[in-house]
Amino acid sequence: MDEARTVVVIGGTRGIGKAIAMRFAEDGAHVVVAGRGKASGLEVARACEAAGAPAARYVETDVGEARSVEALGVAVAGEFGVPSVLINCAGILQSGKRVLDQALDEDEAIWRVNYRGTLLGCQVFGRMMAAAGRGAILNVGSLASFAPLSLPAYTPGKHAVLALTQILAAELGPRGVRVNAVAPGYTLSDGLKEKIAKGERNPEAIKASTALRRFVDPRDVAEAAMFLCSDRASAVTGVTLPVDAGWLVQAPYAHYLQGNPIRPIVAI
Repeated sequence: MDEARTVVVIGGTRGIGKAIAMRFAEDGAHVVVAGRGKASGLEVARACEAAGAPAARYVETDVGEARSVEALGVAVAGEFGVPSVLINCAGILQSGKRVLDQALDEDEAIWRVNYRGTLLGCQVFGRMMAAAGRGAILNVGSLASFAPLSLPAYTPGKHAVLALTQILAAELGPRGVRVNAVAPGYTLSDGLKEKIAKGERNPEAIKASTALRRFVDPRDVAEAAMFLCSDRASAVTGVTLPVDAGWLVQAPYAHYLQGNPIRPIVAI
């Protein structure tokens, strides 16, 4: 790791974002945790320093407001200079429903955070990195970036994050900035645990839908993030990497078997 490397984790107050912040802290990076939960953000910043970050800060940030994300950029630049890594992890989950039943206010709220919030982070820090001629941006997509899940606001937004990642990779590559994304599967984060507790998700059915028959741990996503933002991935840009315990391969494989079961070969 380069000395004085600074990592900004937007949406780092809980779940996957927290795990990513902690992983970079263990690697000795300065960490800036940004999000709306002040108490949890301060707690994560303290945990990052305890884990090995030379310095860790919490900056209250609302990705739904452009001025808030711009203020975050000013705060980071003022204390740490241009960061080496930006993680865009802020997001809102959605429960399943049909497109025709999608309330427009819910649609707007999810798009404002999941897509527009990611776009704002990329713009504010992408400009700084492009001017410096270096940097890595990592967006957090989803299985919904690849599959038509019955989440009529969340799924199109995550499709859009994948496209944004590809466009930015082409635009910023000549300026020395790499842009990639991870697509977590069913990750046992705080948000999913809450959905399971409310009966809105079936944990056994979820595990059965993966090739590895398990949930993804937030730490699994953090390890992928660490790789994509490191020099080991210096030739990798524009990629959205699934971290899904094999859901994307298991779902079509299992569905195909329902109508075309594998039968044992009968010896003659």
